[in-house]
Amino acid sequence: MQQKLGRISVIEKPKILGIDPGSRVVGFALIGAVKVKPVSPKDWVVLDVGVIRTSTELSMPARLGQIHGAIFDLLSEMAPQYAAIEKAFHGVNAGTALKLGEARGAIIAAFSRRSVPTLEITPAEVKRIIAGNGAASKEQVYQALQGLLGFERGRLPLDASDALAIAYASALARLGPLGQAFANVAKKNTKRP
Repeated sequence: MQQKLGRISVIEKPKILGIDPGSRVVGFALIGAVKVKPVSPKDWVVLDVGVIRTSTELSMPARLGQIHGAIFDLLSEMAPQYAAIEKAFHGVNAGTALKLGEARGAIIAAFSRRSVPTLEITPAEVKRIIAGNGAASKEQVYQALQGLLGFERGRLPLDASDALAIAYASALARLGPLGQAFANVAKKNTKRP
């Protein structure tokens, strides 16, 4: 990303904040490129990983407010150039899917308030990019992250490694050469005969 400051041009290494949305626990992970133009999966490093927990004693609107405020604060503190979030998927339980959609809305509103471009990625895309299988388990994705980034989750919940997978997969799929390949395939598939 390039910013102009008067006559001086400052080029920044991109940072992506990945978010694994939830109504009780929200995973977050910040990754940064080691080069201005990352071209390899090894051009990314983990800068921060954690979770935001809300109180189940609070009403859903109060929890959504907490999530929105916490994400807004993270964006202010970490100053990423992009924010990545998992796209909504259809679950078995309609109530759970609705709560997840509300949490995503609160998070995306925080992205918008901070003017941070949003990258959305499906769970299957994340699993396919990180673990090589769109139906991989959370544990398989975590093990792949260990191999790719040397990431050790320690006592953090899987929500944290899910957020890291979202950030890393988004970086690879949207910003690197893999992203260009995806864009070319998408263009090819949308052309009309």
